Amino acid sequence: MHNRFFTLGFGERTKFQLKLILLTLLILTPLIFLSFHSGLYFFAPIFLWAFLSIIAPFFDMPSMIKSGKITYLSLFLIAEKEKNNQIIIHGGTLFDYYFSLDPHQKPKERKLLILAEYLSGILKLINSNQDNPGINIKGTTYILNERTAKKIGFKVERPDMIQKIILVLNYPNLFVTKSFAEKKLSFPKLGTTKTYISDIRTLNENTKKIERLRNIISGTGID
Repeated sequence: MHNRFFTLGFGERTKFQLKLILLTLLILTPLIFLSFHSGLYFFAPIFLWAFLSIIAPFFDMPSMIKSGKITYLSLFLIAEKEKNNQIIIHGGTLFDYYFSLDPHQKPKERKLLILAEYLSGILKLINSNQDNPGINIKGTTYILNERTAKKIGFKVERPDMIQKIILVLNYPNLFVTKSFAEKKLSFPKLGTTKTYISDIRTLNENTKKIERLRNIISGTGID
């Protein structure tokens, strides 16, 4: 399984993005017109914010991958470049789900695949930083639950104010992403979102646990 976008030629990628822009304009323009025509002006910026939030990853992700600002650790786990002895990790975006998930998969299968890819990404992060055990790792997500995170070496914190603001601003995207993955309307519960913190040394000590859990989830059952 892979991200199909990166197998497309330059022309096909550009064509997809242009179609996405056109589709967005076709939906957004009448909505904004109706909001002004009906006197409900405040809906116009809300519609604009929501649609920009939803389509942004389809442009941001390819651009940041190309520039080297972020790298894929696995299909659904992404890492920023190390800065100040810290690597910030992110879960996959709507862009990744759209181009990587099998449309025939059941919602439960998708959920397990996403979690397994999170764990595979963490293992890759450990292996690629063996020479830097003191590097701190930080990520904010609602995918990984608190109990599992603690088992594999993460400490759990509540998101800070800046992270909460970012989550709220990205809510339309989070809603569509979660709904797409689960094949039904699904509203993310921001209250369950946690920030997970660890370091390479601690995660390395828990490698066997991470591998075992990943293998169980992915169905291999190999210890």
